[in-house]
Amino acid sequence: MSAIACSPLVSGSRASAALQDPSSFPGSQGPGTYPESQGPSTYTLFAAEQLSYDDNLYRLPATANLAELVGAGASRQEIIDTVSLGTDVHWYDANQDVSVHGRADDNRFLDNDSLSNFSGQGDLTWDWRLGEKLSGQAGAQYFRALTSFASTNYYARDMVDRVDYFAGARYGLGPQFTLFGGIDGADTSLSALPERIYDFRSKAGNGGVEYASASGNTVSVEYRYTDARFPTVFVLNGAPFNSDYDEDTALVTVKYVLSAATQLEASAGYLRRGYPYSEFAAFSGAIGRASLQWQPTNALQVVFKGWHELRAYVDSESDYFVSNGGSIEPEWKATPALTLSLALSYENHDYIGSSPSALTYASRHDIVTTQQARLTYNPAPFLTATLTYQYARRDSNRATLEFDDNVVTANVTFKCQL
Repeated sequence: MSAIACSPLVSGSRASAALQDPSSFPGSQGPGTYPESQGPSTYTLFAAEQLSYDDNLYRLPATANLAELVGAGASRQEIIDTVSLGTDVHWYDANQDVSVHGRADDNRFLDNDSLSNFSGQGDLTWDWRLGEKLSGQAGAQYFRALTSFASTNYYARDMVDRVDYFAGARYGLGPQFTLFGGIDGADTSLSALPERIYDFRSKAGNGGVEYASASGNTVSVEYRYTDARFPTVFVLNGAPFNSDYDEDTALVTVKYVLSAATQLEASAGYLRRGYPYSEFAAFSGAIGRASLQWQPTNALQVVFKGWHELRAYVDSESDYFVSNGGSIEPEWKATPALTLSLALSYENHDYIGSSPSALTYASRHDIVTTQQARLTYNPAPFLTATLTYQYARRDSNRATLEFDDNVVTANVTFKCQL
């Protein structure tokens, strides 16, 4: 929970209102997994406070003139105090499973007070089952947050509001084959007038078939169509620019258990994006993602990821780039109450010709690296404390876009189960 964390990435039109990996968004998944209902139902309230120190709040190069870009009195370094209230509800009844999560945050900036804001997020998910063959999932997710200065380069308060909705179903044709399909959509809006060129709406649908072997490994084939619209048409370099696009994606996904300790999930396919109203470069090409989870003991887990995808930041949706990258995320549970987790990631961003950023800068290539360490202390079911350090760096062929940044956060959360 960070008031100024980098904006979540979206792959195609997919996004996660939970500010996580976009592949975790239920509506974005092809086959999906709809679990059997379980119980008992639980109702939890929580309160949290977090202090964050950021040594490069506006994500600017060390040589940048802060007063000229941001304004007189702006501070490069910042302390943010965030107070949060929220709830988690899980309700089970026969073959129905409903979960509701919500959180409201009051973010106070010590030196850059004009950035202080209220943010939050919430989601509602309904897992259902009808008989032995038909199951599904439906729901919606919402978040509101301060946009990332690294992705927008807009140095004032600008809030992004995002709503995602989704519905999907699975039908078992037999012990090994399952048909699946669904729809999802997104609506993103920004509060600052100059940034409304990134307001975004999309609708998408997908369908496919999944094969499951006797040992539980699966292979699925999926087709997805996306229609995206940007309400604001603007002039760029003297020419009208319309970011509306349509997209076709064909994807094959494999989930394979290599051993009791190792699981592999990989997808590969082809994506075509066209811009029917603008004569700018479109995109077509291969995409892919792989994740390998290794858990040799109950106390140790390591996750390796690699990808080649078309991506964008959720508060800068029309600035698409080809992302080639990888990450490693080890986690060690030192004691029942103490967990240490690390995360290292590397990404090469190659902005495509239909991106406003690429058109503005003629050609843009970034390399983004992130290193994070987190210590979690959970001495009792009602109390969790975390200490996190993150270092981020962006190198670019555009010197004005380069930065490095250190963020330290301390968080304490109290829970009450009703």
